[in-house]
Amino acid sequence: MNTRRIIFLSIFGLYQIIIFIMTVFMESKKSDLGFLFSMFEKINLFKYGAFIGVLLLAIEFAWVWKESKNKLQA
Repeated sequence: MNTRRIIFLSIFGLYQIIIFIMTVFMESKKSDLGFLFSMFEKINLFKYGAFIGVLLLAIEFAWVWKESKNKLQA
């Protein structure tokens, strides 16, 4: 695995860990309606966060596809 791929997968892994910690934190505050309403006001940030995750996944698929295509041609 090359250095570029290791760096990318580290970023992707860090993104997943942050999302996990955030969901655990939100679950711990589920009885606090004020907190939940304040999170609802920031729903746009969640939309962009989800888009970043999908974008990272698409980049990984593209790299795997390109790598396998190059191995078949070689």
